[in-house]
Amino acid sequence: MQRNLAWVALALGSIWLAVAIISLASPDLVYGADRDTFPLIPAVTWMSGAAASSYVLRALVTRHPTPGDQRNAWIGIAMSTTAIWALVTLVTLLLPEFSFNIGDDPIIIPLGHLMAPAAAAVATGIAAQYVPLLTDAAADERRAEDRTGEYADKEIY
Repeated sequence: MQRNLAWVALALGSIWLAVAIISLASPDLVYGADRDTFPLIPAVTWMSGAAASSYVLRALVTRHPTPGDQRNAWIGIAMSTTAIWALVTLVTLLLPEFSFNIGDDPIIIPLGHLMAPAAAAVATGIAAQYVPLLTDAAADERRAEDRTGEYADKEIY
């Protein structure tokens, strides 16, 4: 059981580590003639992290036919979640800012920094839904091959 909880910790830890890195490294929203700033990314990125965490936790409470299938599903979810959030963190750190002027007032919006965590939450939800299905399908296929192999050397009249 503790090994399985390590996979849960990896999935949730990767989400929240990415949220922290994105929040701390992203630029602020800059607006107005006085160039006022607002930390927009830290204000909204935690919502994407919370949504992704709920997708992961919901997928991990789903029961599978055997403990081995359960463990394979947890490993798949943890690895896909870690990969998704690591990629989004890397992309977010390399994104430029979007700036435009309205009259004489410049506005700098970190649009990509805002959209990337939301996209990661959606991708995490999709992975959390379909990775267990793939692992269960692979396990069912293995069990079917094992059953077929049992009867292959017996003659049936």
